[in-house]
Amino acid sequence: MQHDGQINAARNNTEDCYDYEDGWKFIRPIVNEYDIAVANLEVTLAGKPYKGYPQFSAPDELAETLVNNGFNVILTANNHSCDRGSKGVIRTLDKLDELGVPHTGTFRSQKERDQNYPLMLEENGMKIAMLNYTYGTNGLEVAKPLIINYIDSTVIKADVARAKEMGADYIICNMHWGLEYKFLPNGYQKTYEQLCYREGVDMVIGGHPHVVQPIEQKEINGEDKLTVWSLGNFVSNMQTRPTRGGLMVGSTIEKEGDDISIKEAHYYLVYVLKKSEGEVTQYYILPDFDYNGTAPNFIDATNQTHYKNFMADSRKLFAEHNQNASERIVLPNSETGKLYTQFLTSYYAVEITEGDEALLHNDLIGELLQVTVDKEGNHHMISGMCATESEAKSVQNYMNDLGIGTSTVIVQVNYTAEGIQVKPATP
Repeated sequence: MQHDGQINAARNNTEDCYDYEDGWKFIRPIVNEYDIAVANLEVTLAGKPYKGYPQFSAPDELAETLVNNGFNVILTANNHSCDRGSKGVIRTLDKLDELGVPHTGTFRSQKERDQNYPLMLEENGMKIAMLNYTYGTNGLEVAKPLIINYIDSTVIKADVARAKEMGADYIICNMHWGLEYKFLPNGYQKTYEQLCYREGVDMVIGGHPHVVQPIEQKEINGEDKLTVWSLGNFVSNMQTRPTRGGLMVGSTIEKEGDDISIKEAHYYLVYVLKKSEGEVTQYYILPDFDYNGTAPNFIDATNQTHYKNFMADSRKLFAEHNQNASERIVLPNSETGKLYTQFLTSYYAVEITEGDEALLHNDLIGELLQVTVDKEGNHHMISGMCATESEAKSVQNYMNDLGIGTSTVIVQVNYTAEGIQVKPATP
């Protein structure tokens, strides 16, 4: 989500844009571990004037950040789909198409829905159908031919049947449902979960309540199923005790012969930290990690209390109601933990001083690249994250061999209390 506070915070007057990238860097190495990474875009990309609650229109840079950080499927059916009318629905789809990211849930016409729904994804020899529906759109509607996918039993049954006709090996249904700020699913959610599983859906993922609800990996009629009742808030400006964070839920599914099963399901709890750093204020999305043990006071005392409360409350809920889903945290000595330490202290990298940010999606090196913003608000597109200057030199040679960027320089990136500092490694 993008509330007014987030939009104002992301404004970078130096570069005349909106910056989100650094706030997402702690989740990027986790997201990139997965073949399919799905996000619910609970705003429109309707253009200026940008606005948060109650009728959202977020800067295009938000969607760019989603894609740059590894999300490769975007959901658009939620209660804010119609916030800016038909123009908002269409422009959101246009911008996602420009980014080249698959999306589903809202459509320009019935013809487009017939051609593209269910969204079919092919990974590792499996065909996965992605469905997306919302309980409503806050009383707002858009005129035909636009289509918003509403939760409707007849429609869902037909869509699941269509997915099977298209040869889907696995069907995932993403539901925008439930009562806000309630920690357990209600009857409405349970009714439609049961409908989905009766029809042949394999996984049901829920959002909307703005707080986390339980996760259940279970067996129904001899088949593995996974239900996430609510993912909570991945990023927002909500600041009551249970709304300060949410979940990243992952699973491994494997195909053996004609059978596909869930090998395991897990989750990361994430906390949202608002932190002023020079020209830009970041909303950091933070999986559980000892941040202050690496960079003292990275999380201030007040937020440290909120952080601990959110984690403890969520774990208490899950201890009572979760079924067969395990928590993951980022350990200091893990590969991800080592990256976090570099983020919070110092590292060497190769900066591309002349090159388009389209390189972020380059098949050969895109996953290694990131954009960081220094405390003066200047953009730096960098690669490497190396412990030494000599390691960064090897990355630079590799990039030169590939012809990546027309000009590169080795830099040292330092995290300071005032923000990020980027300077040439060798003056």
